[in-house]
Amino acid sequence: MRFGILRLSASWREIEQVAYEHLDWLLAAAARARQPVLLTLGMKAQGWPEFYLPQGLNPDDPAVQRRAITHVREVARRYRDNPALVAWQIENEPFNRSGPHAGWLPRSLVRAEAETVRALDRDRPLVVTTFAHFDAGLDRTSSRHQSTWKHRLGLAVPAEREALSLLHHGDVLGLDVYPSIGWLDPSGLAQVARAAPDQLASVASWQRIAREQGKRVWVTEAQAEPWEARPPQGDPVSVKADAIGELAGRLAGIGVETILLWGSEYWLRRAEDGDPRWLEAVSLVLKALA
Repeated sequence: MRFGILRLSASWREIEQVAYEHLDWLLAAAARARQPVLLTLGMKAQGWPEFYLPQGLNPDDPAVQRRAITHVREVARRYRDNPALVAWQIENEPFNRSGPHAGWLPRSLVRAEAETVRALDRDRPLVVTTFAHFDAGLDRTSSRHQSTWKHRLGLAVPAEREALSLLHHGDVLGLDVYPSIGWLDPSGLAQVARAAPDQLASVASWQRIAREQGKRVWVTEAQAEPWEARPPQGDPVSVKADAIGELAGRLAGIGVETILLWGSEYWLRRAEDGDPRWLEAVSLVLKALA
């Protein structure tokens, strides 16, 4: 489909289980196809359950955190000469609570991982991602700062600002933008929450702040699949296929230079089930943005 960038994860758990067989194949195939790749390193990777440590390891254990830095060093050293690689992502949404235990990572660890990669590769930019503004309620829930009084007094440091503090000139703040999220109300009924009207204004604001620091903003996840409260029966209600182009167009309209679409496994599964609308919608987006 000729995407500008594909994002892959160096899952620590998978590497522990099957070594580098799968990742070697993917990155070699990307190099042959001249397909640019953004590679995620660390404890966290794309997709639920967010943390991908070898079985039995605790991300809060200082000894495990030291092992994570060693893991990051090994992966970066292994792939730094691959011509398909255009950037390194350090962790995935490290300063947002996520996963079954609402975990997050300390800034000191993420900084150490970033410096480890920089020591091996001074040329490629680093990317640190955050879950972008949705609404006041979800912003508080996803923040690692759970103190109500800190939020009221404006003392809770936004994840975006924490990420920017680790980035150097030319590096990238990644924002993950989801306009529609399914949830279950107290009675167990499925509902859909819509993002606050200022969601994209927040993206534009962080673009301005990053630009003033000589840094860039990418949207590393633009919602391109449903986020349902339960597995959908039939057509989803949170997001329709035609919403992919609408969101991508709005992001391009505010000057976002790079937009990665989230949902590739979903598009392929729908196509295998006889519904090509999602893949067709993505193809139209690629043509429009080209």
